[in-house]
Amino acid sequence: MEYVGSIYEGEYHNGRLEGSGVYTLQTGTRYEGEMKDGMYHGKGTLHFPLGNKYEGIWEKGIAIEGKYTFADGLKYKDKDWEYCDGYNRKFYTEICNGLKPAGGSQLTNLDSPREIPEGVMTVGMD
Repeated sequence: MEYVGSIYEGEYHNGRLEGSGVYTLQTGTRYEGEMKDGMYHGKGTLHFPLGNKYEGIWEKGIAIEGKYTFADGLKYKDKDWEYCDGYNRKFYTEICNGLKPAGGSQLTNLDSPREIPEGVMTVGMD
């Protein structure tokens, strides 16, 4: 694993990743869960660097069922998706917490906009 930049902390059996463990990829994506014969197998969660996660049941390295949750808590649904459609363009945090007062609109789903240093010109919509 040191050759590909990944890290594994957990149980081994016959020199193979097997049992419970945490496998961190070079990209920062982290799998926490059950392993068998060096593959994701059983219950496990993939945690992505920006805070999204996929909780699932794995079989020989392939997810056979599960649910995806975005960093803001929104759960993905493949049917009856009511988020950010043509009729309602609010961010999920606005749906959960309500709209901000006039002049305090969200520009992204991350509530805090970046600070612009004094003397720096920016092009934006304010």
